[in-house]
Amino acid sequence: MPTLLIVEKSGNIKELNVKQYVEEDLYKKAGFKSDTGFKCQTTWNVEIDQKKWDISVFAKTTGRAGQENKYDFPPPVDSTLFFGSCILVAANDDLRAADWEKIYEFLFGGFEDIGTEDSEEEEEQDEDDDVPKTKDGYVKDGFIVDDSDDTEEQDEDDGDDEDDTQEDSDEFDDIEDDDPPPPPPKPAAAAITKNKKSRNTVFDKIEQPLVSSISSGALDCTCELVEEEYV
Repeated sequence: MPTLLIVEKSGNIKELNVKQYVEEDLYKKAGFKSDTGFKCQTTWNVEIDQKKWDISVFAKTTGRAGQENKYDFPPPVDSTLFFGSCILVAANDDLRAADWEKIYEFLFGGFEDIGTEDSEEEEEQDEDDDVPKTKDGYVKDGFIVDDSDDTEEQDEDDGDDEDDTQEDSDEFDDIEDDDPPPPPPKPAAAAITKNKKSRNTVFDKIEQPLVSSISSGALDCTCELVEEEYV
């Protein structure tokens, strides 16, 4: 009794035993009412464990929205959209789910072993344990610097700034020492006026007795003018 595989639209695979393999009746095994558009889409010819396989997929490429088949088929139909269920058959042989799993992996070029990948990552991690790291766990590779290194560099920068400030201050002190002494202050205006008032001039000595004589009456200016007679 031949065995074939049905790939449901949900992506599940189940085995189906048929009394007789008739290619023209495969659409009925897929659940279609007519064979319109249901045909062989591709055939894979592979050899695994010294056994040759000729696997064909029968499916429809037209259908209603929401009836798309979600299974990922191997190349060259990996980008082809199928509708409804599909049928996988092997020429002149039974095809079981375990056999298709090996063929499927072979057609995709093999899959990486996740366990092996994890072990490689662990080995790389062990090698990195001997590498100097920062306190945050990063490797010191020139791009990542520890915070303590930043603090030391900041302290050195601060020391340099203080030295520069001291040198600038010394320079300003030298400039101030070379400046000429300031001019003496000018005498106040009141002092100048006082000196002027205390100083006696020649005119002061002449005017002072004249004023005194007038005020005392010594100078008589009340006499009348006498008219002289002329012969």
